[in-house]
Amino acid sequence: MRLIPSRARLAGLGLVFAGLTIIVIAIWVLVDLGQEAQVHHEVIAAQQVKDELHALRAHLQELRSTARLGARTGDAAVFRNIERRAADVENELAMLERRAQSGASLPGFANLAQTARLLIVHARSVAGVRSSRGAESANALAQEAERLTSEATAALDRSLAIQTARINERTLAQIQLGERLRRFIAGLLIVAILVLAGLFAAYRRALKREREAQRRIEHLAHFDMVTGLPNRALLSDRLAQETARARRSSRGFAVLMFDLDGFKAVNDTWGHGAGDRVLAIVGERSRKCVRASDTVGRLGGDEFLAILAETGIDGALGVADKLREALRETYDLGKAQAHLSASVGVSLFPDHGTDGEALLRAADAALYRAKREGKNRTVVADAPGAAKTAA
Repeated sequence: MRLIPSRARLAGLGLVFAGLTIIVIAIWVLVDLGQEAQVHHEVIAAQQVKDELHALRAHLQELRSTARLGARTGDAAVFRNIERRAADVENELAMLERRAQSGASLPGFANLAQTARLLIVHARSVAGVRSSRGAESANALAQEAERLTSEATAALDRSLAIQTARINERTLAQIQLGERLRRFIAGLLIVAILVLAGLFAAYRRALKREREAQRRIEHLAHFDMVTGLPNRALLSDRLAQETARARRSSRGFAVLMFDLDGFKAVNDTWGHGAGDRVLAIVGERSRKCVRASDTVGRLGGDEFLAILAETGIDGALGVADKLREALRETYDLGKAQAHLSASVGVSLFPDHGTDGEALLRAADAALYRAKREGKNRTVVADAPGAAKTAA
């Protein structure tokens, strides 16, 4: 009696087949991708050589023109400019020589380099010849420099043509490799087992993306995009948690509300991009001024809040001083620097309130008074509607 393969055996054979097929596909794809990466690297290298040849051509033309002008005028400033132009040519030649030594294809470069160096020698000699032999000899030397420039330019044009042809050739090879890979992948779509494997992989990727998206949504819901600090919603939750803990343990905590003095001028002078950069720096510096058990976040604008667990007045003032000192440091904005200070309002549980709203109102009132009294200071809330200056 013939044995009918069980579903488990068929499934096992299917998995073995699928596994072998996937291995073959992976090898093929990796080989094609490796070849494409190599061709892409060659295209980039040829384009870089071409760009440097163009730069060398421009420097040679500038050196020729400067030498001709120096021969005619005898101006000392022009002679100094000849030296600068000659240095530019030497730098470009050195770069191309390094590329040739590293394996770049530069046929005829030796003759080009020799002609270019002769041109440099002639150009640098113009000042001395004009001084010792007169303008006529200097002009003759400049004419010889013109001839050398023409020879170098012709050699450059030949090299550029070679590089252009190589770029076109390797680009075409890159396109052909991509097309071959595309046809191969398209053919795979007819294989059922790969379709199933693709669906499974797509499902896993979609599930992963969904989870990542959910994490991003949750992060955006609770953290500020500019500073990476907890936002107003998360700060309210942390403040409620800390208030509940303080009520249970009878251990107080401090709330510090602070903002930047002069922040509006940053936005007005350098734009909102610079303002966001300042806020990001404030976030980084603020995190370093508090403990891991504390919370510091952004309420909005340039207003921030720190919740200091199990902290009394001395500890709160110490943190406030650290914040003000840190936020007084220079803000590097790339093309400019900003110098700001910070004002801080402090409230304590339970001295200034036994719920989050009351503590926020007290800290806000203290901050308002710090601003009104001249900024760049710390003010501790005294009572609802009143505050006292601490520093």
